Amino acid sequence: MKLLVWGALAQGVVLESLRRKDLWVVAILGFLIMMAAGTLGFFGMQGLQVFVKDLSVSVLGMFSTIVAILTASRMLPDEIRQRTLYPLLARPISRFDLIFGKLLGAVLVSWIAFLLLAALTAVALLSFHVGFEPIMLQYLLCKMMGLVVICALSVAFSAYMTPAAGATTTFIFTFGSSMITRGTMMAYTSAGPGLRPAIKVFTAIFPQFTLFDLGGRVANINWAPVPLWVVLFLLGYMAFYTSSFVGLAWLKFRRQAV
Repeated sequence: MKLLVWGALAQGVVLESLRRKDLWVVAILGFLIMMAAGTLGFFGMQGLQVFVKDLSVSVLGMFSTIVAILTASRMLPDEIRQRTLYPLLARPISRFDLIFGKLLGAVLVSWIAFLLLAALTAVALLSFHVGFEPIMLQYLLCKMMGLVVICALSVAFSAYMTPAAGATTTFIFTFGSSMITRGTMMAYTSAGPGLRPAIKVFTAIFPQFTLFDLGGRVANINWAPVPLWVVLFLLGYMAFYTSSFVGLAWLKFRRQAV
């Protein structure tokens, strides 16, 4: 029963995204950019191939992340604003079911956008004889896990903030996670003994989205895949933070007057 409810809610999110033409816009933009980048591979120079692959995976990750944030951050607020939430809650659907089902829908939309862009990237680059090593499969898998965490974080922020503020904050956390981590490390070296434990705790609990990005390895030539234990660790990392963010969203949404 729960699976049917979650599936129906997720399907609604995907259909709404198609109605808004989000995926089509991303596909067109991604294809144009990948074709422009792929032309550099025409010269067949190894240095340029590394540059082209690095640019491709960067654009691929950026566009899919944008789709994930924008889709997930507006789901609950749109349901409340458009008053479509009331007929949903009038059915035997709990608020947790609503959050989880909507999250699944946002994840599916982000995965569809990501895989669509990946396919266009492969076609564009292979046409110019720029290939990828087997580690590309691990990149796709790990990036998809990272998109799950991003969607969950967006849902959590949207429960506590306005859609614009939630999306903006998620953008800062997602794209600035490495910068924030470097900043805390610099603060740790100059902080006093009383502040260092707090900085350690913050660094430990702050989600590191860059862990899911193997783009740097993919861009290089003849890099071996990462060990299996790394992928399993990322899977557990994804499960922990996704469940934490969903729990935070549920704690707020279950008491929210609609």
